[in-house]
Amino acid sequence: MALPKTHHCSSCSDGGAQEEVIHEDLVVGAPLSMEDLTEAQRLDRFARKYAHDGCEVREVRRVPHDCLSGYAWSVLFVESS
Repeated sequence: MALPKTHHCSSCSDGGAQEEVIHEDLVVGAPLSMEDLTEAQRLDRFARKYAHDGCEVREVRRVPHDCLSGYAWSVLFVESS
């Protein structure tokens, strides 16, 4: 399963947030090749795939998940001004 081309976060795209908003997406089914990337490369790849106005990816980490591969990727975003 390919990563989404864009990401839409309703908590930060409505313009109502006054302080930094931290939100998390759980990506299940990312390509196995993600495992071979360095932390910086994963961050860059998710940042490009999930880029949208007013948000930036701060952290990408592997987390346990009940799927065939046994894990997913947690992607943390923050609203930037």
